[in-house]
Amino acid sequence: MSSGAYRTICGVGGGPIFVRHGKARVVNDVPTAAWPLDPNFVHDVSALAERLADRRVVVSIDFRRALETATLFGQPLRDPRLREVERQWTSDLDVLIRRYFAGESIRGWESQTDVVARVSAVVDEFGDDALYVGHGTSLTLYFKDRFPGLDAYGFWAQLRNPDAWLIQRDSLIRL
Repeated sequence: MSSGAYRTICGVGGGPIFVRHGKARVVNDVPTAAWPLDPNFVHDVSALAERLADRRVVVSIDFRRALETATLFGQPLRDPRLREVERQWTSDLDVLIRRYFAGESIRGWESQTDVVARVSAVVDEFGDDALYVGHGTSLTLYFKDRFPGLDAYGFWAQLRNPDAWLIQRDSLIRL
């Protein structure tokens, strides 16, 4: 599945929805988990939330920007299993993430198997009627597991903040 193969729809049917958090405001000397949403881009999340208001359950990682994103969809349940891939900071992210998505084990990075297992466990627990707010790399790995032909790096590289995806039957649909 190439990155150009995704469909965009307006009407949302059944199936789990996955939202990548809104754009963060980088705050120097503050841990990334505490970065808030950038106030200049909150309207992007609000517009998305208006279109996807029918979810009964909202589940989010507890990073501040993800929780702030999730709160615009409803009262979120916190689940640390939706966290981003645990990895060391690197200035060579693009190079290393290409290798990681290709299946290479990167020293200091959480195994892909562990990431997929924890995200899958959350989805198994909360089901298809939930909306899940998380991070780009971990969500990409989950999608790659569900859709083996997915070009993971290509998919990840074109993600937006925020972004929303619906899994419906055998399709991955951008909302």
